[in-house]
Amino acid sequence: MRFEEIREWTEDNAKAIADALTLSRLACVFLVLVCALTASRHLLPWVILLTLVGWTTDILDGRMARMDRKGAPTWVGDHDFAVDMGLIYSGLVYLVTTGYLPFWPFFAYGLYASLSALVWTRRSVMMAMAAPIAAAPIVVAFAHQPFWGWVFLGWIALALFLNWGRFKDVVRGFITDMENRLGEDE
Repeated sequence: MRFEEIREWTEDNAKAIADALTLSRLACVFLVLVCALTASRHLLPWVILLTLVGWTTDILDGRMARMDRKGAPTWVGDHDFAVDMGLIYSGLVYLVTTGYLPFWPFFAYGLYASLSALVWTRRSVMMAMAAPIAAAPIVVAFAHQPFWGWVFLGWIALALFLNWGRFKDVVRGFITDMENRLGEDE
């Protein structure tokens, strides 16, 4: 197969590829939850690795979904954001069950975030509530497994370098949505 044929096949199947990547991220969520069930601190490197694989599939499935010529929605694609939130909160469950993070403050925060998501159903609000939880694995990794903290930080730097334009678009959309949200409250 020539490059042009591969590109054409990829474009023709972009949505199916995006859905497969989202489903693989969902598998990462379940594997992190299995690690949480064991409550083994020795699995922190695996949880970090699964998290990074999950975020990599998030970047790739977004690119594939935008490459889709038809733009037809799919059930899996419609639930991509829920899978993202699952990846964030499954990491929190692991960090709490293993004792890296205390139960009650994070239970209260998780409850607060869940109730906020029910009241304000905007993605930007859910993203803002999830941001501290998304940062927890890298902080814990630096504190307890510094090598994996550096791996995580390196992944972030590489992801930002390779996706700077998309990152700016997401941040711009987040800010606009939050401004609109605040304007509704006035």
